[in-house]
Amino acid sequence: MKFPDDLPITLPNLLRFILQHSGSVQHADRPVTASGEAEGSGPGAVFRAEFLALQREVQTLRHARERLSQQLAQLWRDNRQLTFDTRNLEAQNAELQQERQNLEEQHREKSRQLGEAVRRLQELADTSESLLNENTLLRVLLRALKDRTEAKEQAEVERKEA
Repeated sequence: MKFPDDLPITLPNLLRFILQHSGSVQHADRPVTASGEAEGSGPGAVFRAEFLALQREVQTLRHARERLSQQLAQLWRDNRQLTFDTRNLEAQNAELQQERQNLEEQHREKSRQLGEAVRRLQELADTSESLLNENTLLRVLLRALKDRTEAKEQAEVERKEA
């Protein structure tokens, strides 16, 4: 007996074919039931038990495949979100780096300007001190000149009176 060419070669089809050709035709097309599993003994019952065990295993594998498929889909979504978040963070990082460079440049410029202002203020303070010393000296000289002039005038007045 040859397996039919028009049927796909799957485990359930193979088991059905074996059961049909082993003399257990009445069991091959029956749905699985709890009472049917316990029926009879003999070569057909052994095949039937094996068939049922394989069906349960196939069902378990299908459920596992479905769970894995769902987990894979969730991982794919999570990965996509992480990729999106990574790109956003990289863009923000680039903006922050540019802002940092701008602020560093501004800081250098302000430091330069502040140094220049300190230098000018020091020059002004030095010039002011110099002018203050000159002013004091001029006042002393002016006072001495005034005192001398007053003394001469006083001496002339005294000479004219005498």
